[in-house]
Amino acid sequence: MASTPFDAPLAEATFVVFDLETTGLDVSQGARVVEVGALKLRRGDGVDHLLTLVDPEAPVPAGATAVHGLTDADLAGQPKLAEVFPRFVAFAGDAALVAHNLPFDMSFVVAATTELDLPKLPNVTVDLLGLARNCHPGLDSYRLEALAQTFNVTNPAPHRALGDVAVESQLLLAFSAAARERFGAETVGDLALFSRGIPAGGNVSAETIVALEWAAAAGEAVAIIYRGSKGESSRSITPLAVKIRGGRCYVAAYCHASEAKREFRLDRLLLATGEN
Repeated sequence: MASTPFDAPLAEATFVVFDLETTGLDVSQGARVVEVGALKLRRGDGVDHLLTLVDPEAPVPAGATAVHGLTDADLAGQPKLAEVFPRFVAFAGDAALVAHNLPFDMSFVVAATTELDLPKLPNVTVDLLGLARNCHPGLDSYRLEALAQTFNVTNPAPHRALGDVAVESQLLLAFSAAARERFGAETVGDLALFSRGIPAGGNVSAETIVALEWAAAAGEAVAIIYRGSKGESSRSITPLAVKIRGGRCYVAAYCHASEAKREFRLDRLLLATGEN
């Protein structure tokens, strides 16, 4: 399954805006998905949607129920993740994936592919929270409810998956237009970079960022070629986080050759798969 080309013009792109309701905040501590909502946008129009509850196969803590209102009784007998997640993957296809606070939702996506022994998703990913911060710096709050109020978007079902993606879809259209008009984002890849605070047109590609973020979430090692001061060298690293400092992009990673944590400049890094 080929991903949406990172150089696809924004006006022609297909996006899948998605939201996951869960039993907790940290998938590494056993949090599970209880609801999946996704809305597909093509050329700015909603063309399809996916909504399903998910049996988490574990009790729902009272704190989680207080947020989204879903109880053990609501989820009993609902399809399990093994049935739901492949449906989500098929629904997403090669569209660019968008979520508010993308790392949170993607942590559950990555965990699901690992749990179900599925291939990693090659899709472009865009963080709506990052778009909001970079398009409109200085707002009092970037929580989804606050953004909806600031930009006069009504949420038909707050803290439920499809209600949240309805709001996120409208915000995506507004923020992507602003990113194009005011900051020169022309392609899906540009928007992906801009949502992470990285200007387009530099020596860092969105493909590399997305691949490193996936590896960091999955705890996977990747093979790289690094262009250092002493020339090129092949290395195996396990990415930990992508950082921006002093106008430069770095990946913090565990370097297996030196057996230590190091930072690598992304403009000097080539993935062994040929992405840079």
